[in-house]
Amino acid sequence: MQKGDNNLINLTNRINVLNLLWKEPSIYRAEIARSTNLSIPTVMKIIDDLTVRDLVREVGKGVSSGGKPPVMLEFHKSAYYMIGVDINEFWTEVVLVNLLLGIEEKRIQDIRVTDTVDSVIQRVIKEIHVIFEHHSDKTDKILGIGVGIPGLIDPKRGYLSYSAEMKWQDVNMKELFRACFEGEIIIEERTRAMASAEMRIGRAQDVKNFLYVNISSGIGSAIVMNGKLYYGNNKSSGRLGHMVVEKDGLSCNCGNHGCLELYASGNAIGRIAKEKVMRDHSSLIYDLVYGDLDKIDVYIVFEAAGNKDRLALEILKDAAEYLAMAVSGVINLMDPQQIIFDGKVCRNGDIYMKLFEQALNERYAKYIENEIEIVCEKGSSNIASIGAATFILERFLSTGGEVGSLVRLTENSY
Repeated sequence: MQKGDNNLINLTNRINVLNLLWKEPSIYRAEIARSTNLSIPTVMKIIDDLTVRDLVREVGKGVSSGGKPPVMLEFHKSAYYMIGVDINEFWTEVVLVNLLLGIEEKRIQDIRVTDTVDSVIQRVIKEIHVIFEHHSDKTDKILGIGVGIPGLIDPKRGYLSYSAEMKWQDVNMKELFRACFEGEIIIEERTRAMASAEMRIGRAQDVKNFLYVNISSGIGSAIVMNGKLYYGNNKSSGRLGHMVVEKDGLSCNCGNHGCLELYASGNAIGRIAKEKVMRDHSSLIYDLVYGDLDKIDVYIVFEAAGNKDRLALEILKDAAEYLAMAVSGVINLMDPQQIIFDGKVCRNGDIYMKLFEQALNERYAKYIENEIEIVCEKGSSNIASIGAATFILERFLSTGGEVGSLVRLTENSY
């Protein structure tokens, strides 16, 4: 065996052990050996190395099965930290998380109507500074900064080509952050960040193939295949909101016509309701806004539907059928084990999601042997910021715990 091959095997073994330690609350050496099919001496050597790096700690004795009680080991979550940033059309959120993705501090700022690219980024940078000030004991342990933002992203360059939600175009995100911070900076698409968090700490921890759908004012999605995010040739995979569902449909800002986002998103439901109520004032929707049609949005439609308003239910049923049409097409292409829905519309629109599930069952149930699990996420609202930090974590774990250049403030930061 050549030296290069031996080094690769050693690295693979260390990565496998480190990932197992990350997943288990506590574990002993013999159990690690059994789970990874490694010899006890190999495991002991790896644990010794990780202990020197302060990534593993002994946390007492386990239950004896006849001999000496085994020494229990624990992944040291406070050895390093990561910063995760969520930028969306409503707010910015900056979190400091430990290696187990537990939040140490969270900073939130609303997006303002007058905001520009520069004002939003500068506000995020300021919030990162505040975290540095509040956690001076941790600032020499920050592995990197992960940023999630909706739109077309080239993660390798950290470049945002276009974001309909933010109305930003041609923004070198990484360059803007590099002006103030040294070290690892990863710019990723927001929905992919959310899907990444689901794989680590959410409902998809043991799921290899799933579709993640984020429905808010628009519709974003991410595809996970064989346990990995699928990017596609141009890094633009997962654009479910821009799947065409109407041949001669409305014009979309992506340049196409009849996109799903124009018929099933939060903005679309609000727009359609306004158009219909403008012609018919008999709906409860009209009463809920006291005749001010500009106040009609998706949440008013949800409220009216909850009170069994005929028009509101009709609007949601139509939107749900469009959504089912698009999702059933993806099911036929990728055969996922699970579909996870998240976003403000999913969290608040129980009636809408039930109508969607009914419409989806009518389209695919006859031909699929195993039922697909549909999950409507009601968990952490911090999933995007935590998810952005997971990209830093994944790089760290994929090196077996090797630490590169830690985050430092540049002269421009002061």
